[in-house]
Amino acid sequence: MKANSRLIPAAFALAGIAVITGLVIYFGVGDVVKSLTSVKISGFAEYIAAQLVITLGLALCWRMLLRSSAKGSFPLLVWGRLVRDATGEFLPFSQVGGYVMGARVITLNGVSVPDSVASTLADITTEFLAQLIFIGVGLSVLAEVAPNNRLLVPVAIGLSVAAVMCVGLIIVQQGGGKIFRLIAQRLAGESGDFHMDRLQSALDQIYRRRDRLALASFFHLVCWFGTATASFIGFHALGVPLSFIDAIAIEAMLHAIMALAFFVPGRVGIQEAAYTVLAGIFGVPPEIAISLSLLRRARDFVIAVPVLLAWQGVEAKRLHTTV
Repeated sequence: MKANSRLIPAAFALAGIAVITGLVIYFGVGDVVKSLTSVKISGFAEYIAAQLVITLGLALCWRMLLRSSAKGSFPLLVWGRLVRDATGEFLPFSQVGGYVMGARVITLNGVSVPDSVASTLADITTEFLAQLIFIGVGLSVLAEVAPNNRLLVPVAIGLSVAAVMCVGLIIVQQGGGKIFRLIAQRLAGESGDFHMDRLQSALDQIYRRRDRLALASFFHLVCWFGTATASFIGFHALGVPLSFIDAIAIEAMLHAIMALAFFVPGRVGIQEAAYTVLAGIFGVPPEIAISLSLLRRARDFVIAVPVLLAWQGVEAKRLHTTV
């Protein structure tokens, strides 16, 4: 059974690669290559820089939620966030695995297990809440631009269901529960320092600081709009004069679609298909949409590879010292 469960992500990833290959062939290999090679190094550098700035903002949100008495510095949270995103997107762990690795990074650097798990849970929650607002804004833009689009109703229904789930997630964190315990134990990993009562105490302290929760949610929302800014930069690097408002709608709907495919590592194939459909609504040629998706993967690859290599080096050194 375990062997089969491990094969499932690989099967989805292979299917996604097949989708990407099919889309590139269908819309023209030459046109896609031409679009990608038209991107200047300076434009690609700006695209990477925009993502790194977003990462700094995300680390700041995490730091706001971590108790002041904890040992987590801002640079440590930046590193933890980089590892979280790199492992969640590029290794066959799914996003949940990324959360686990991010929490592990700060735990190994002095933050207690209850504080690292509690702050990760609260960070996931505030980021999710901000994402719902961002998707709502994007949905409003899409409704204005294309009022008869078929995406409007399913996305609106999904957004409503997600809002209820977000409220439930907050309530569960306040009162414990079996599902919450399983999530917390997964985040804590194999650490022997995990105690549910300590975790609940750490969470209670976080939720008592409503000013920090509000600020973290606000800055998460800023970071979500930052992803639209990065998309705007990417489209312009490809020579498409897309407006920032249209970039918000595309990015918001993209994340709404990709959220449904959280079980697919890196959302391989899903991202490309979604970009093709969404960009077409705003008059962007499909070969440009695919090019942006591939450019996005190249950007994430350039950031993630050094992070994963450094992280593996740290893990190997730690394993060597403990043996």
